[in-house]
Amino acid sequence: MKNIVFYLIVIFGIGLISSCEKVNNNPVLDMSKVIAPELQKPADGSALVLKEENADSVVAFQWTATQYNVEGLQNTTYILQMDFADSNFNKPVDLVSTTGLSYEMTEGAINKRLVSLGMEPDQTYAVAFRILSFLVQNSPDTWVYSKINSVSMTPYKATQPPGEGPDTLWVPGDYQGWNPAAAPNIYSIPKDGKYKGWVYFPDGGTFEFKFTSAPDWNHTNFGYGGDFVLDTDPGAGNLKVPGTGNYLLTIDTVALTWGYELQNFALIGTFNNWEGDEPLTWDDANQWWTITISFTAGTEFKWRANADWAVNFGDNDPPDGTLVQDGANIVVDSDGTYTINLILSESVPRYEIIKQ
Repeated sequence: MKNIVFYLIVIFGIGLISSCEKVNNNPVLDMSKVIAPELQKPADGSALVLKEENADSVVAFQWTATQYNVEGLQNTTYILQMDFADSNFNKPVDLVSTTGLSYEMTEGAINKRLVSLGMEPDQTYAVAFRILSFLVQNSPDTWVYSKINSVSMTPYKATQPPGEGPDTLWVPGDYQGWNPAAAPNIYSIPKDGKYKGWVYFPDGGTFEFKFTSAPDWNHTNFGYGGDFVLDTDPGAGNLKVPGTGNYLLTIDTVALTWGYELQNFALIGTFNNWEGDEPLTWDDANQWWTITISFTAGTEFKWRANADWAVNFGDNDPPDGTLVQDGANIVVDSDGTYTINLILSESVPRYEIIKQ
């Protein structure tokens, strides 16, 4: 890494100079003087035994700010990364990208991430966490890493307790390594054999998948039995969607039929005069859609699919954080930069707004 990096004012903004004062018009960022962030929670050497009964319990991650020798720089971005402790972060999992100094995950969400890395339930692993911070993501000269915290973690095998919550199916496929335990879910809230839920299929791969009745291959699996027809024979072929996109999947396990509808969501509101659609970014670690955007007080917004109002989400009145078809506009009450997450992966779709 270069020790000294020169940045033009167009990158750092006009806050670095004042037309009324005599200042250095070529501010110098000396990376040798940068103080790296420090991951404070979870502490290095700590341990966490994850339990399914605590799936909704929150685990806090917290770190200090990166300190530079130049004032008035643009906001620093922090990425919380996770990997096996002995992997030297060869293939880190990015848990969140934020300009804040903290992040919270449920034990259930952490468990899914551990299982997706190939960790076996009820086995204890040394898991490494670190913070990557930067000013400009495509400029490695501004990248700074925290020291690594090693945490002892024990994942659990997810089950669906009988009689509790909605009925659940898992959707393993080529897009996620054919791993049922780490696969997204679709749900039947009335428990009538009719399920639905959203699954995002990224670029590449075959776009093939199956439905399973448990987070493994040892129970009932639903594969290809004809066009939009299901077959529970273990040797049945794979199901398939046409290509990349966010799909609403539906399945009737009684009639043995299924279907899909492409629903790519975007943000729209008073910030763009209700014209056009602001694209969202898929956060694979958290399995939700996200956007970071600046709003003025009183800005109203909603989500809609496929640049059309047939499928649009607002909130109840008064708002409660759940998504409602044709619901009321969502309003922010103050100026600021907001990270807005559209969470379609849960049995009751919801959203969250985080002011930076």
